[in-house]
Amino acid sequence: MFSVNSKGAPQAAGKSRSGFSFIGPDVVVTGNITTSGQLHIDGKVEGDVRCASLIQGESGAISGNIEAEEATLAGLVDGGVSAGNLMAEASVRITGDVLYETLTVASGAQVDGRFRRRSKTPEGVAAPGKSRSGPLDVEGAGPEGPSALFRSRESADA
Repeated sequence: MFSVNSKGAPQAAGKSRSGFSFIGPDVVVTGNITTSGQLHIDGKVEGDVRCASLIQGESGAISGNIEAEEATLAGLVDGGVSAGNLMAEASVRITGDVLYETLTVASGAQVDGRFRRRSKTPEGVAAPGKSRSGPLDVEGAGPEGPSALFRSRESADA
């Protein structure tokens, strides 16, 4: 159950130096959670979550904002998500805006919100007169631009 660290002080068995924390499926946390380590949530959190690495299981539910360097989400999220590397599993249901640097979305994932790529620079603001990204280049869009791809069937037949 307990072990002794290199300085002779007792510590819980299985405790790693990276600071792994687990919230089980029968646990409800009311309040914000902040850790510099890894966090795995299978239970319910009613508050904001801030950590280095987050794994949310299918049974996990978070009612609050998430901020993480890396996040793998598979449960319910009612709030905004900001992550450097975000993986949205097929079972995830997000109600809120998503800010990311790298994004992977599995088929079946549901997001009711907007996706926005976050800047790696601290300012995150484009210089005046400059856009953050180049023009939208959609293959086959033609001279009318990308909106031509999304015309209704009736207008295409006319």
